[in-house]
Amino acid sequence: MSFNKEHVAECLRANRARRRMSRADLAEETGIPATTIKSYEDADSGMSLENAWKIADVFDLDMDDLFERVR
Repeated sequence: MSFNKEHVAECLRANRARRRMSRADLAEETGIPATTIKSYEDADSGMSLENAWKIADVFDLDMDDLFERVR
């Protein structure tokens, strides 16, 4: 089982826009480098579980909201 990187990317972009946060803002809130957040939003790389929890906490999301499983 894997995760849909495009769904994660769209979820991040949508939640940042909804909260009017820049990548730098999200980086500051999570401790994740802005360049890493960009790579998630461009669907260039997968996300570690640790970073997923940090992002989910900032946006008050369940992991199911952040990830879409691909079977």
